[in-house]
Amino acid sequence: MDHHLQKMRTTLEQKFNARLSDWDYFTGLFHLQTLAEGEHWIRSGERRDEFFFISEGLVRIYYVDQEGNEVNEGFYEEGMLLGPISSFISGSPCLYYIQALEPCTLVAVNYHAFHEYAKDKPDILNFELTFMQSLFVSNATRDAKRLINNGEQRYRWFCREYSHLFERIPQYHIASFLGMTPVSLSRLRRSVGKPG
Repeated sequence: MDHHLQKMRTTLEQKFNARLSDWDYFTGLFHLQTLAEGEHWIRSGERRDEFFFISEGLVRIYYVDQEGNEVNEGFYEEGMLLGPISSFISGSPCLYYIQALEPCTLVAVNYHAFHEYAKDKPDILNFELTFMQSLFVSNATRDAKRLINNGEQRYRWFCREYSHLFERIPQYHIASFLGMTPVSLSRLRRSVGKPG
């Protein structure tokens, strides 16, 4: 557990500028979770009041459309924080799935316990606000790229932003994320090239 907590602390301090004055008590709020490849952390229709730090592994968020097709929303790797924020703030069921694409080790915390602890601690509240803002901005930017750009532009953007994940994500998942068929993705890979 200590190794994973240290990775989380480094991320919080470097990425979110968090200065944690009571680290021992703070980490006592968290617990370790593991996921096998293919295992779901949450499914659409379920409720879960936690968010987590990805210490090891890779997960995806996806929806299932009316025809039963899985539509990938995003990929999240080591050093990232994730959780069904709109679900646990509104109290409504989650609308999407979070699934491990690789074996994962997560450091998870109950959002309400975390928020209660943070209420009189400006450094923790600042982290919470920064985390929510960064998640919103990254999601909005990603969604805009996927909605506005054509197929080749989306593929080139993916190659720039996710080149380090290209070999870790199955091609059919990348195609779903980019809103194209695996055949179209294969054609683009041949004409444009692989990232690198």
